[in-house]
Amino acid sequence: MSIFQTALMTLQRNGTVIAQHLPCQVDTVNLPYNMEAQGLIPTDWFDVYSIGWTSPVPQRGDYLVDEATTAKYSVFSTIFQGINTLQFRVSRPSGATP
Repeated sequence: MSIFQTALMTLQRNGTVIAQHLPCQVDTVNLPYNMEAQGLIPTDWFDVYSIGWTSPVPQRGDYLVDEATTAKYSVFSTIFQGINTLQFRVSRPSGATP
């Protein structure tokens, strides 16, 4: 495992598994809750960096599922494609009411 790797993810699109065991670095975005669904669902945002893979490229609306914790993250940003990395932002319901 890379020193930067914090999770292995499964990429899902419309309920179909696109890829599994994708090493990622997942960093918390230090912002207050983002209130989604007309202000009803508080979410946390995370920055995701691929480690050693650039394909498949996630699309908006895809989900990444943490294989260790089963936490489900929704892809919502434009995907930055570098030479050997992908960078994008995801959200996850916080489970808390602010």
